[in-house]
Amino acid sequence: MKNSKLTDKFLLSMIILASNLNAQCPSPSSISKYAHKIKSYRSYPDLYGNQNRLNNLCLYQISFTENRLTWKMLLVINSKHPKGAFWYLPHDNENSAFDSAIYAIKKYGGGFLAVQSGGKRFFGYQDPNRNFGKDKKTSAMCKGQKYPSPIYTDTVFEIIDKFRSWGMPYLALHNNANGYSGNGGRGTISILKSSPHAKAFAAYKHISRTQGGLSDEDSMVYIAGKSSNPPMSKISQLHSLGLNVKYEWVDKKHYDCSMSNYVVLKKRTDNYYNIETQMGDSNIQKLMIDRLMKILY
Repeated sequence: MKNSKLTDKFLLSMIILASNLNAQCPSPSSISKYAHKIKSYRSYPDLYGNQNRLNNLCLYQISFTENRLTWKMLLVINSKHPKGAFWYLPHDNENSAFDSAIYAIKKYGGGFLAVQSGGKRFFGYQDPNRNFGKDKKTSAMCKGQKYPSPIYTDTVFEIIDKFRSWGMPYLALHNNANGYSGNGGRGTISILKSSPHAKAFAAYKHISRTQGGLSDEDSMVYIAGKSSNPPMSKISQLHSLGLNVKYEWVDKKHYDCSMSNYVVLKKRTDNYYNIETQMGDSNIQKLMIDRLMKILY
């Protein structure tokens, strides 16, 4: 019986893989030198764990070398609706974010790009979300970036801009450890904590510290902009959907080489949303995606 179940599971995965290989997948064209179509799930734990949900998805490995690091990323696109919302997932240890990204593009179309670093937050010596400094002067400003990264930066945004629908914001998905606001948690992000460049706006009078959910201190949407004055109309709109909000004030003096900072200062737009939830809280992250999509679609 056990062998029969394993055989059935293997056959199902082969059927899904065959469906993907025969899907009408958009050509990566301008990034074709970096992109290779995936032929097996077994080398990709994130895909293998979601193999029953991958039908009608186009799967590519993106690979390139810069600063002694050979970057590996997964590009996943809805073959039936390739244009739409496009998500960036920089941290491979945030498994709920990957599951949520699969959910998002299956339901709403579009795609996502996810860094593959063997289940670790860092890729070698580098935090992928602190690697958006293209020159020495910019890189030197960022404590989290080791070397300038023109190839990394250009490749990531070339992919995002190719598959992101016109007018659609820059989107990211993250998970964080349990907040540290007096409950002994180990995280560094909480809606109960503000800083000079990250102002917190809770959507709930009472914030949960341990239970998870929309009112949990770890559940929030990050937005960003150049003004020191938070965009209250946008914050109110997100609050009306039951979403906690953090506003990141981005300026040149405090550039940190993150995606949000690059979008605001280099792409010159504040059209950016990052959905954060506690690790393992994928159901809430999916709910937050649904609510954000009410604004975007």
